[in-house]
Amino acid sequence: MARVYLENLTKIFEGKVVAVDKLTLEIPDKGLVSLLGPSGCGKTTTMRMIAGLETPTEGRIYFNDRDVTDIPPEDRNVAMVFQFPVVYPGMTVFENIAFPLVARKTPKNEIQRRVEEVADIFGILDVLPKKAHLLDAGTKQKVVLARTFVRRPHVYLLDEPLTSVDPSTRVELRTVLKKLQSHLGQTMVYVTHDQSEALTLADRIAVMNEGRLLQYGSPEEVYNNPKNTFVGYFLGNPGMNFIGCSVEEERGSCILDAEDFKVLLPDMPASFLRDFAGRKVVFGIRPENLEVSTQPVPEAISFLVILVEPVGNRLVVHLKRGEKVLKAKIPRQEIALRQEVWVRFPPEFLKVFDGETLEAVEI
Repeated sequence: MARVYLENLTKIFEGKVVAVDKLTLEIPDKGLVSLLGPSGCGKTTTMRMIAGLETPTEGRIYFNDRDVTDIPPEDRNVAMVFQFPVVYPGMTVFENIAFPLVARKTPKNEIQRRVEEVADIFGILDVLPKKAHLLDAGTKQKVVLARTFVRRPHVYLLDEPLTSVDPSTRVELRTVLKKLQSHLGQTMVYVTHDQSEALTLADRIAVMNEGRLLQYGSPEEVYNNPKNTFVGYFLGNPGMNFIGCSVEEERGSCILDAEDFKVLLPDMPASFLRDFAGRKVVFGIRPENLEVSTQPVPEAISFLVILVEPVGNRLVVHLKRGEKVLKAKIPRQEIALRQEVWVRFPPEFLKVFDGETLEAVEI
């Protein structure tokens, strides 16, 4: 078990490509933290520096209070899983899982107990005698994960471990990993580009883009209160809607004027009006927070339906008014193309971002 602290961590490749830029992050002992972001954002490079597979250009890495920055990988006591399953083809599943214990000269009865215990957790007891290379990709990844979790390292490092498995196995393994991490009480860092994985698994999410840490917090905090428009759009399916507008005052109330329509924010503090009146801002709202009605309702604005996407028991409805297009996620119902609907923007769900920096405005 270990608290991992990254201090001003920077990695520059070939003297010019900044993969990670001044990253400071604390991963709590026994916590499950997801490094989330698009391809090339620096999340895997960060994990490789934690493992000791990459050397930071600048900054330090601590396990608890021990500086491990210059310590080789084999002496850091970390366990790592990669995206594609790698098994030892000449060995049985049992021998694959037992390999790290055998290497540490663990007693045979202890090896037997721990291998069977972790194999049971991952649902692969029945394939222990089989040759590992004969298994399908999903089962191979279960073997790799079991081989990782049969150990008790300071930190588990998982680099997109579910990408190569089928959807049903992915859902199954998410549940297993969450339960296992909670049961073991071990520190885990989980790299993914899949926001649904991060929201499902993690205690805390570190959202990265272009080598920088954009936001770090609980899944609820990051989802409900994004610090900028990138975080708001990257998390969610679909991501947050954004509409450029100007801030106006009308009889003491705040109005967001989007040209094609206006939204009233009745409870905005006077300080917001004082600082932003006449300025350009961006307001954001999540698709599931829009209220859509097929009949006129008070404080609602008419939109035209331009696309309907069924998603399970929900609909993602694309709506247009003038040049503005929004997406709403609503319960399944009868809605037709070119139909007029009325949309309400509940003020409690609206987020306001600075029109220039695209950073959230503290209200």
